[in-house]
Amino acid sequence: MIHVKVNNYSVEVNGHAGYMPHGSDIVCAGVSALYQTLEQSAKELTDSDYKTSSEAGYGRICPIGEVSNEYKLLVSSFLIGVNGIASSYPDYVKVITN
Repeated sequence: MIHVKVNNYSVEVNGHAGYMPHGSDIVCAGVSALYQTLEQSAKELTDSDYKTSSEAGYGRICPIGEVSNEYKLLVSSFLIGVNGIASSYPDYVKVITN
């Protein structure tokens, strides 16, 4: 299962969906694409700094300092997408927001 945690605009994605075999898992691919887009968009479209960590099955982005309105919008968009995937595949993706 993929766990997505969003707390004070820090985003952490952890795990593998297990919906299909490795390399053909559309649930993992969808969540990964959304997270990677969030991370790259934050770096390229905002003037803020971020601490990031990425590896297979794990990604985390934490804003450093004040959270910009642009980054807040990017996280909101990410949540719309990932919640849509979680609604369609509730046994494979769990979203936790604080």
